[in-house]
Order: sequence, then C-alpha cells, then structure tokens
Amino acid sequence: MRITQSMMGDSMMKNLQGNFKRLDKYQEQLMTNRRLNRPSDDPVGVASALHYRAEISATTQFTDNVQDADSFMKYTDEVLGEATQVIQKLSELAVQGASDTVPDDARQNIAREVEQLYEHLVSLGNAQFKGKYIFNGQRIDQPPYPSDPARENFELDQGIVQYQVGAGLYVDVNLVGDKVFGKFGEADNMFKVVDDLQKGLVDDNTTAISAVIPRLQANLEKLTLAQAEVGAKQNRLEFTTSRLEDLNLNYIGLQSKTEDVDMPKTITELKTAESIFQASLDTIARISRPSLLDFLR
Repeated sequence: MRITQSMMGDSMMKNLQGNFKRLDKYQEQLMTNRRLNRPSDDPVGVASALHYRAEISATTQFTDNVQDADSFMKYTDEVLGEATQVIQKLSELAVQGASDTVPDDARQNIAREVEQLYEHLVSLGNAQFKGKYIFNGQRIDQPPYPSDPARENFELDQGIVQYQVGAGLYVDVNLVGDKVFGKFGEADNMFKVVDDLQKGLVDDNTTAISAVIPRLQANLEKLTLAQAEVGAKQNRLEFTTSRLEDLNLNYIGLQSKTEDVDMPKTITELKTAESIFQASLDTIARISRPSLLDFLR
C-alpha cells in the first residue's frame, strides 16, 4: 500500500488531537480540582459519587431531624421542670395551709396564690414549641386544655409525634398530656388536685387540705418519671448525633477519594501531556517542512 501525503497528514492530526485532548483533560482537572467532570470520565466512579452524595444528603437531613427532635424534647423538659417547681411550691403551701396555727385570713391569701399557680399550670399544659402544642398528641394545632380543665371536660389526642433519625429509625418526641397531668375526672388529675387544694383553703377546711398533700406528691412523682423518659430519649439522640457525624465524615471522605484529583499525580500527568503535545507539534513541523519544490530542486 502506498503511503500518501494526505494519509500522513490525517494520521498526524489524529494523533495531535488525541494528545491535545489528554492535555485538556488534565488542565480541566487542575482548574476544577475534580477528577470527574462528566459521566464519560469514569462511569463507574460517577455512579459511586452519586451514591455517596445521596448518602451525605440523607445523613445531613437526619442530623437536622435529630437537632429538631432534641430541641423539642429540651423544651418539653423545661416545661416539665417548671411544672415540677409549681407542684413543689403548691406542696409547701398545702403544708402551710393545713397547719392549725395559720389564721383564716392567711389561708385566703394562700388560696389566691394557689389560684395563680393553677392558671400557670394550665398555661404549661398548653405550652407550644414553634407554634405546635406539645401535649396534644398529633393534634399539634389545637390547645389540649380549656381555660379551667379541673371543671371543663377535655379529651386529648393519643397520637405520637415521631422524627426520622436514620434509615428506618424513628424516635418519639412528645409526651401525651394524660401521662403528665392526668385524665379528666380522675382523682389524680393535676388540675383537679390543685382545684381541691384551693377549695379547701377557701373553705378553711384543714382536713381537705391535708388530703391533697399526698396527691400532690403523687403528681410530683409522675412529673419526675416524665422527665426521666425525656432524658433517656435525649441520651439516645446524643448517641445518634455522634453516629450520624461519623457516617457523614466517612461518606465525605469516600466522595473526595472518588471525585477529587490527586494533585501531585495530576500535575505530573499534565507536565507529561504538555511534553508529548509539544513533541507532537515539533515532529509535525519537521515532517511537514519538505514541499514539492524541495523535491524538484
């Protein structure tokens, strides 16, 4: 087969374009600091990179969920702590009011203080976190308690509010108000107990006041158990946060190994590609130098 000038030119241009494409590839990698700039660079690597990105996005969302859930429970714990302080104060007032040495007018003053604490307990029962009522199950847009829950009937939603904190992992963040304040009509209902205390003080009935004291202690124990439950869930969230952070760092590391360039290696490859491309240009220049006039001399 006869080798013609055009065949030589086509072959040289093809090789030159290949060398330039290799040079352009390494230049692009150094400019973007990424080994994968398009799917054709490494189809398998791109698939892995997309998987790592999806995992990073998921773990980031789970971390945000954990933080929201922890904030919800921290607020719940604060409300329970405040309710505990109110019940402790009411217990002190009950002991004071049950004493025979206390004059009648002092019991009336205590009754007025108890009335204020009762109203504060109602406000705690209707506490909201980010506009959501925390003690009414899944009916977060409706207040669980009326203005006078000791006398006005109420029925709370028993639904559970959950946050997803992992693949297939959920944590309950709310406490149903019945577990904290009791159901309507029950003897240990916190609002009913406080109302009975106030009534005993107004009626100057030391026997009724004394009967309220153990009921207040029972409510205090109920609040303590509720706080312990919230604390246990917060501990779980703390471990979950640590696990998600470790997972996120691991996926970020894998993504970096898959997508990012190895800088020393890429610089070396770029210098090599530059040398090859320059050598190609020099070679073409030498081969293409002779013309028809050169052969006619």
